[in-house]
Amino acid sequence: MPVLSPEQELFAETVGRVAEQRIAPIGARMEDDDEFPHDLIDLYRELGWLSLMTPAKYGGAEAGSTEWVILAENISRVSAAAAQMFENFGPAIPLRFLGSPEQQDRLFPLLEHRIGCFAATEPDAGSDLGAVRTQAVDKGGSYLINGEKCFITNGGVANFFAVVATVAPGSGLSGLRLFMVDGVESPGVSVIREEKKMGLRGSSLAALSFENVEVPADNMIGGETGLRAAQQLLDFARPNVAGMACGLATAAMEYALAYTLERRAFGRPVYEFQGVSFLIADMAIRIEAGRELAYKAAAEVDAGGPRAGELASMAKVFCTDTAMAVTTDAVQCLGGHGYLKTHPVERMMRDAKVMQIYIGTNQIQRMLVSEALARRVRGAGR
Repeated sequence: MPVLSPEQELFAETVGRVAEQRIAPIGARMEDDDEFPHDLIDLYRELGWLSLMTPAKYGGAEAGSTEWVILAENISRVSAAAAQMFENFGPAIPLRFLGSPEQQDRLFPLLEHRIGCFAATEPDAGSDLGAVRTQAVDKGGSYLINGEKCFITNGGVANFFAVVATVAPGSGLSGLRLFMVDGVESPGVSVIREEKKMGLRGSSLAALSFENVEVPADNMIGGETGLRAAQQLLDFARPNVAGMACGLATAAMEYALAYTLERRAFGRPVYEFQGVSFLIADMAIRIEAGRELAYKAAAEVDAGGPRAGELASMAKVFCTDTAMAVTTDAVQCLGGHGYLKTHPVERMMRDAKVMQIYIGTNQIQRMLVSEALARRVRGAGR
């Protein structure tokens, strides 16, 4: 296991206990009715978890990427969909690290009473952020935002948006800016549709329209470094996705282990067949390695280390690929029963798939890792 501080160990124990006792029933309901659980948001707010990334000055925990991984891993053991709710951190992280004191004083108190989301992806701009078409036009003292976003987690329920827009269409990455949009004070944001998903049922994934949304110029975070703001958020978020994947994979492996120890075939437990026990052993090996990598990446992000982005991408790839493999094999271990909704492994397999796709596809992560490796060699050769 990763080395955690006593405070982090206590936090992990607390999250695990609350997940088992209070979150698991809500997660089961989410899977059954596919409805967004507002009572879960209320619970998270009551526990102070929605303020995890908020600076202490504004009543938050001022936590780091490691605490987000702890939160994600332990909640995902009972419900990955329930762990998905922390998109609320999407606006909080860039505001904390790149916002001016005045922006923080004005916006953090608002964010504490809102549901937040990060709105970057568009129909023609997913992995290629330089293709963003949502436009922010300078009106002098304010910006007018127009455009559409898609695949926005929490989008259907959010009323506070961190929006990536361009101030110079056709300029690529250099024209990107990041705006904080308070949906209460700035009308014009509407939900085009709620997507029907393969997994993570009950969480919100929506397409959004921004129509003449007027935003104060002072709500631009990081000035001209909008891409940097987005990248910093992604470096924070990718170890969290790795943590979600580890928690989900662990739950699938433990379920498959318990089932195969109990289930009998040819007069003995299924687990006693090496084809099964070796499969589960491989699950455990990959999960253990993934967990170490997830926490190492989070520690590098928290330290502001030079390999933060590289390790975050590595963790995201390895852990989410592991989750997909482990949950698929868990279904296989249960045979025909694994395909039935009476067992949770089929839900886990569906939940795992999207983790290889969102927050930057695993193909893009491999590209980022390969570029980091090349930079290191070229730098050493100078």
